[in-house]
Amino acid sequence: MKRILLLRWGVAVGVAVAAALGLGLAACKPKDDSANESLGVSITGINYTAEGVQSFYVNGAWAGNLPSYGGGGKTAGGIFLPRRWTPDLKVTVDWTVGHYTKPWLYRKHLSIEEEGKCCWAERTLKLTVPVQKYDEPARLQVFFLPDDKLEVWVTDFDVDHPDHPAHRQRPKDPRPHDPEEDK
Repeated sequence: MKRILLLRWGVAVGVAVAAALGLGLAACKPKDDSANESLGVSITGINYTAEGVQSFYVNGAWAGNLPSYGGGGKTAGGIFLPRRWTPDLKVTVDWTVGHYTKPWLYRKHLSIEEEGKCCWAERTLKLTVPVQKYDEPARLQVFFLPDDKLEVWVTDFDVDHPDHPAHRQRPKDPRPHDPEEDK
């Protein structure tokens, strides 16, 4: 009889502990509110500057590298965004930009190590910027703009699509092309 009572008491305690844990977990779980729901999105970048983006990160997630006046075609990395945009939504972007300080004709006979020592300049930057308003999570697009400015858009439209919310064109390199650099 004692054994049956102890067994019942043990089951009752186990049920009570499980119920308490369940209530505790339920209290920690966000309400079924789509405003709190996050979705994974891919990251792409578009560079409107003469400096190449050697690498960039959004909220610590690696997102790729970009040539000067280029990007936008490929995605790398990903982050979570809330299903619903809020005016206080921001991301932190860390990036390294670099460029050669001397023309190719001067560098072409140097080893990679010598070229890096004599003719390469690099800067690392970090900004926390607002995410522009979006209706649904989609690709997160980081626009690298002159004067170390950034814009962050969330859309599935390509940058030169007429419905892209930024209303920008794809970046074009204004510098004349030097055929010697192709050799």
